[in-house]
Amino acid sequence: MTERQYLIDIKRKCKSLGTWRDEFERTQRRLAKIYVRIDAVEDEFARTGGAYIVKHKNNKGETNAVRNPYVAELDILYEQALTCERELGLTAAALRRINESALRTEQDSPLAELGKVLSMR
Repeated sequence: MTERQYLIDIKRKCKSLGTWRDEFERTQRRLAKIYVRIDAVEDEFARTGGAYIVKHKNNKGETNAVRNPYVAELDILYEQALTCERELGLTAAALRRINESALRTEQDSPLAELGKVLSMR
């Protein structure tokens, strides 16, 4: 997806969860850019074989097994995305902190429940 498509999707999700604020637009744009970058790095990782460990020759000509740089970059990008998602209330825990009523299922108020109990008598 493009950055614009991600931004539209992020705004739609925020609005549906009740966490949309104009003040968060900069964070939403940053998250859209991170998603695009994740897509690009994941594609490059897959194109190069998708190995988590790769062989690398050092200055002395010795071959060592090292962590694939694409995996390292993806870990950083995933962490950045998660941070932005938390800021926007797009994770369950963050949504609970921002808007606890958004996670509640439709329940009767305590007074309505009391009325039900009293009417059963």
